[in-house]
Amino acid sequence: MKPKSRGMMNKFAKVGLLASGALMFSVLGVGPASAASVYGTCGTSPLTSSGSANVANWPYTGQVTGILLHLYDEKPDGHHVRIRLAEQWTTGKRIYYQWRKNMDGYGTVKSWTTYMNPTGASNRISNIVLQVATYEGETQLQYCEKRLEAPGGA
Repeated sequence: MKPKSRGMMNKFAKVGLLASGALMFSVLGVGPASAASVYGTCGTSPLTSSGSANVANWPYTGQVTGILLHLYDEKPDGHHVRIRLAEQWTTGKRIYYQWRKNMDGYGTVKSWTTYMNPTGASNRISNIVLQVATYEGETQLQYCEKRLEAPGGA
């Protein structure tokens, strides 16, 4: 039997990492008093970068916590990859967070944990927008976006 290629083994490792991250949040982050969790991914096309967001605690109002981001550099092309989030309020306003970078090269993954805290008592987050991009310097080459809907409706 022919051994699996390194690329195929890396794909299996990524899937395992995502699944274990999702499992960790479902075990640790969701209890009787916790809000629902949401998960989403997107990848640029052709595939050079991909990212995911796992939101562990998204209440109807207030702070969204336990957001775990993963960012992958999928191609040995010399470019770097970035990920960021935006919160979209029920009023339609979008607040963009800073881009986070993976400059470590092909086959690498970086992870961050963060939160969102909408300002103002009446502001509720109706969507979280996950954005992933491939960059050359400060020039964006490719881009994808995934909208995560608020659990239970906001």
